[in-house]
Amino acid sequence: MKKNKKCYLIHRLYSFLIFFLLANTVIAGTNKKQDIFDLPLTQLVNVEVQSASRFKQKSSEAPSSVEVLTAEDIRSFNWRTLSDALNAIRGLYVRNDRNYTYLGVRGFGPVGEYNSRILIMINGRRMNDAIFDQGFLGEDFMLDMNIIDRIEYIPGSGSSIYGANALLGVINVITKQGKDINGLRLTGEVGSQDTYRGRFTYGKQWDNGVNLLFNASQFSSRGNGSLFFPEFIDTNNGIARNLDRERSSRLFGQLSYRGFTLSAGYVDRSKQIPTASFGAIFNDKPFTMVDRQTFVDLDYNTSINANLALQLRGFHHWYDYHSNEVYLNTNNEAASYRAINKDATSARWWGGEFKLIGTHFENHKWITGIDFQYDQRQRMTNFDYVPEYLLFNQSNNHGVRVGGYLQDEYRISDNLMLNLGIRVDHHHLIKNIQVNPRVGLIWNITPTLTGKLLYGSAFRAPNIYERDYILLDTNVSNPNNRQELIKSYQAIVEWYPTDGIRFLSTLFFNDLSKLLIQNPYPDPDPDSKKFMNGGGARSLGFELQGEKRWDNGRLFKISWTYNNTDMRDDFLNNHWSKAINSPQNLVKAHYAEPLFNNRLRLGFEEIFVDNRQTLGHHSASAYHIFNINLSLTKPIYGFEASLGLYNVLNQHPQMVGGPEHIQDVIRMDGRTVRFRLEKSF
Repeated sequence: MKKNKKCYLIHRLYSFLIFFLLANTVIAGTNKKQDIFDLPLTQLVNVEVQSASRFKQKSSEAPSSVEVLTAEDIRSFNWRTLSDALNAIRGLYVRNDRNYTYLGVRGFGPVGEYNSRILIMINGRRMNDAIFDQGFLGEDFMLDMNIIDRIEYIPGSGSSIYGANALLGVINVITKQGKDINGLRLTGEVGSQDTYRGRFTYGKQWDNGVNLLFNASQFSSRGNGSLFFPEFIDTNNGIARNLDRERSSRLFGQLSYRGFTLSAGYVDRSKQIPTASFGAIFNDKPFTMVDRQTFVDLDYNTSINANLALQLRGFHHWYDYHSNEVYLNTNNEAASYRAINKDATSARWWGGEFKLIGTHFENHKWITGIDFQYDQRQRMTNFDYVPEYLLFNQSNNHGVRVGGYLQDEYRISDNLMLNLGIRVDHHHLIKNIQVNPRVGLIWNITPTLTGKLLYGSAFRAPNIYERDYILLDTNVSNPNNRQELIKSYQAIVEWYPTDGIRFLSTLFFNDLSKLLIQNPYPDPDPDSKKFMNGGGARSLGFELQGEKRWDNGRLFKISWTYNNTDMRDDFLNNHWSKAINSPQNLVKAHYAEPLFNNRLRLGFEEIFVDNRQTLGHHSASAYHIFNINLSLTKPIYGFEASLGLYNVLNQHPQMVGGPEHIQDVIRMDGRTVRFRLEKSF
């Protein structure tokens, strides 16, 4: 009965959206006779994107149902981290275990992995690390939100253009330029749970064309000082005290001159873990994880002639992680004892890319390129150092990843376009060459209505953690695991009826096979406890979205994603069953209203996430998150400010626990507040 009522309310909400936006369409149509293609792209919300095909094109012509969040959206809703922004996008949902933030896509959000099935990029540069293939989303992400110009989300398999990790989609975060800042900005933030952030931002473009952007920030938060976990009721009454602290430091710089762009970034983030995950002793000495990332990147873009452009790129990345954990060692048959364990990784990788974009042939726009990455160091170690030194794991690897791709955008007629792409990859962690195609048929049915039929395949190679880490007290690593595969099908309809309005509907089917699963079930064979290819997933669903943007900055957007996702675990049984951490319904609504001649802006955000099945075969309850933000958008004496109220209704969402947790669900915080004050010079 509850399920039927919930679906009825969702249908009513979407019906209201269609009525509201169509009413605005009729009114706008009676007052404007200008041809729709004469309007600016930003007014049409048919924005220019560059991530779907690696070159700029209108979103209606991209071989995907692209979603774009702008700097204006970030300011309107005061998203604190990249994960906050992604949680606002249709089809995406986040899970937090009071350590890292994880991303689910269209009902597929398995626990026990580190965002390795989605590709995270900054300005088109791959940011997933070379140990866990992890895409960082929270305070461990490289950028502060104030220097992000836009976020492009490309759903569907992306290996035909980007290679490994683009299994479920691509997220490209594009930074502002120095001219967008045009001066010095000093920012201070204060919030609930003794949360503070200080930030220094400088940007400028000189007359000779040199463009400089620099940003530095420091973040700290006490976190929740008293967390109750009923699973540990016999220890300190189940309360973890002062074990939720987090801090981060960031640096980012970008210098551009003519065709050259030099970028560099650094982030150092530490987080205390209050959940006693990975067998830690509850409420003991702080269990802390530290992640440090650094990158340097040099790009060169030039036009060889009117029909040919060249792009070159070289990069070097660093990643280091370590943790210290107090646990009870029970391997001694005589007596167990308290031990302190250190887990650490270190990675270094460098590479480059060569890319050509051409329009030599009539009605064709093609792109071809080669990218190369040398994983110079992939080192992992795990050992006890108290009360004595005991080595449990040590590995050191290296290898090469190289891929070549070709894509052609062929305009068959004025209203029909065929997008074909193929990529060939060699990855040192798998034996076979990977070939992944993409086919997209894009039909402009009318000047304002577009239909798309898309197919693509993708792969994900096992990462070094899944390949070499010795798990669950076994003495054997995982030399024989292979790549995961996906086939993705999408049917898309986009309608731009008039100025600033967009309707979107998608029907999608994802078929994943050879999923890597860490088998947690007891078995005398140690191989059964490792990451092995033994699963599959199927996801069928649809997305509906309506969006209206006014010239004065007003915004109304609502989306509904429905999916039915099943998984098969061959280690447990060979039957299809409801996927873990898979909400069947996601409903998201956003409204921003300018006040007092757009001097102030009021933003409302509502996110509904359906219930999700846990590893213990229970249900994590559905929840609503309602946020309000009030921001000063026109500076007063150089000052800007914002006040954000998050989780206004004081809900405590239940997040699904992973295999490393005793907790089946992990309770999140309630209402929080953040105030930001910024001074421009």
